[in-house]
Amino acid sequence: ARELGRARTDCRDEEVRILRRIRLRPYHPTYVVAYYGDGVPAGGRARAGFEAVQRRIRETPLDEIEIEIVREHDDVCAGCIFRRESAGGSLWGQRHTCTSAEDPKIIAEVERVNEKMFRLLGLGYGSVIGLRELVSLLREKLPVIDDDMLGGRPMQESYEKGLAALATRRD
Repeated sequence: ARELGRARTDCRDEEVRILRRIRLRPYHPTYVVAYYGDGVPAGGRARAGFEAVQRRIRETPLDEIEIEIVREHDDVCAGCIFRRESAGGSLWGQRHTCTSAEDPKIIAEVERVNEKMFRLLGLGYGSVIGLRELVSLLREKLPVIDDDMLGGRPMQESYEKGLAALATRRD
């Protein structure tokens, strides 16, 4: 009986840990950090998804949040107004598509930036990293969002504010 109770506790702990995992596409962490710094812009493409992710980050102790890097639709995409059901799916995932998955130029740009993020941060699809560790990597390896990144220089000030706020946050 003692072993069974322990197994249930272990499972419950695992469920809680997984619930604190945020799934992000490789190019989304810079946006998440910038929006932590200055809030989600009113006219953003995936505003609802970014707001939901921000809420989870603000309501959860930072050391309890894991980021999983995924190729398909992520937690941000879940709230995007351009995401829609599709029997055939898309490059971004099964059962759903969006306008970005239908534009070859956007696909190429996203893939290019994803590869850059992987090179800079040493991560890949399926990587799981603590949010605090990811912020540390971003501060060290990607302190400046240049025009070669999605979001580019207009996001830099918000990104720096977000990096500083997350790096110094104590829960």
